[in-house]
Amino acid sequence: MGNRPNRRSFLTLTGVSATAAIAGCSDLNSISQDGSDGDDGSNGPLTIRVQPDQEKLQSLQEDLQAEVEAGETEQAEAQEKLEARQTELTEEAATAYEQAASNDDSISVEDAEAEYGLLRVSAPADSLVEDLQNGEIGGILPAAYYDQYLAQQERQEQQQELQEEVMEQQESENETNESSETGTENESSE
Repeated sequence: MGNRPNRRSFLTLTGVSATAAIAGCSDLNSISQDGSDGDDGSNGPLTIRVQPDQEKLQSLQEDLQAEVEAGETEQAEAQEKLEARQTELTEEAATAYEQAASNDDSISVEDAEAEYGLLRVSAPADSLVEDLQNGEIGGILPAAYYDQYLAQQERQEQQQELQEEVMEQQESENETNESSETGTENESSE
């Protein structure tokens, strides 16, 4: 019974990539029906999101879940492994897409954050929709999403650092309090 909340949080974490992939799908109609194609048939810059290899990620999730259920790995350790490997797979996918785009004259990669699987590109809408349908990309988003997402990640990292500092400070204070209490107990027992 004690594993249920941990298992749920693990499964929630693993579903994040699927949710992120779906996020860009609602913009497909506006891209292909926009009518804002330039003379060369390309839209202005857009943000695309690539996904990690889903088969590798699914296999890893299953392996880690089995390890957690067998008691071989702690939940927190499994989450760390999953996050690290998901980041690696996302970086691989972003790098592969960027390399493929460099060989395609119709696609121009303006910015890329491989760690997050984000690229800001200019490309014909048909090409991006085809890449989405083929699974080469996981979502098509407005250009502004790129900067907004990176700013959000930076804020989250800053908050995480602050939380870690506060926790370290609290631990230090607790250790100081415990040692002073131990010292007081020793004095009173003498």
